[in-house]
Amino acid sequence: MTRFLIAVTALACAASVYASETEQVVQKSVPVSAADHMVMTTEIGSIDLHPGTSKNVEVEVHFSGNPPSRREFDRMLRDFSLKVTQQGSEVTVNATFVHGWEPLISFMLFDGLFYSPHPICHNWRCLVYSSWLDQVVFRIAVPQQFKTRVDTYGGDISVSRLKGEVTAHTSGGSLKFDGVEGPVNGSTSGGGIALTGTRGRTVVHTSGGAIRITDTTGDVDASTSGGSITIDNVSGRVKAHTSGGWIEARQIAGAIDASTSGGSVTASLVSQPRQECRFYTAGGSIDVSLIKDAKVNLDASTSGGSVSTDFPISFGDDHHRSEVRAPLNGGGPLLYMHTAGGGINLHRAG
Repeated sequence: MTRFLIAVTALACAASVYASETEQVVQKSVPVSAADHMVMTTEIGSIDLHPGTSKNVEVEVHFSGNPPSRREFDRMLRDFSLKVTQQGSEVTVNATFVHGWEPLISFMLFDGLFYSPHPICHNWRCLVYSSWLDQVVFRIAVPQQFKTRVDTYGGDISVSRLKGEVTAHTSGGSLKFDGVEGPVNGSTSGGGIALTGTRGRTVVHTSGGAIRITDTTGDVDASTSGGSITIDNVSGRVKAHTSGGWIEARQIAGAIDASTSGGSVTASLVSQPRQECRFYTAGGSIDVSLIKDAKVNLDASTSGGSVSTDFPISFGDDHHRSEVRAPLNGGGPLLYMHTAGGGINLHRAG
């Protein structure tokens, strides 16, 4: 009996050793020569894209997890394929597991979908290493003046300090853009979006998270099906739409079109509108601040409250009506404000 207990204890200790955190880095690099853009596609992992210090595209893939054995971890590494190639002006990065995918139904029955805290599945297939593979991170360095397009089905994407157009898509994570000088196109099916200090036109969409945009030069088109939108200090035209949250837009220097189906709208315009501005909500209030000498044609109406303003307008002493249509400071571009579920407040800044 004693020998049996000793043997069991030894096996338990060995299992605990193999279950410890295991890490590995796979690296590949290619000189860009005449290339000016990169296209990257992967079925798994997060992506960190940033400028490098050489004229190369350098890819590091960081794996970490708690495998049942080192042998299993090595099997996963051998199954992983990373190809970095250049053809003409394009550098292509392709990363995938070759044989590690099983049909979803087989994964559920034999590998145990419920034993995997974060199963990695795509196109009705699941990765057999999901039960212990914690993280796959791609850290990619490219020349700073470079056009990039990255696509992943299973993680976050972060892009910083590049000069060139950036296109990023993920089906299962968040997006973050910091200090990008060039147009930004970003979309995610399952996370939030943050964008700071960029220069160029921005188009971003998420089906399941909030959007935050700050200190941006250029036009902004932001939409979400399931979160709020915060925009602060934007010099270009702003278009913002959410189906499930509120909108807050501060320090807006251009025209704005903001609409929501499920929350309030708050905005401050810091210059004279040169084009029409529109605010709409089906389920909340509207609060807009204008510079005191702003010249606009006000068209404000509410089905569930009243319109209030401290601008001098010509409808007498009653400043609380459900509909107000009047020129402000002699009139100018249209300022449209409508809500079906709250009040409207238009006031002079300061």
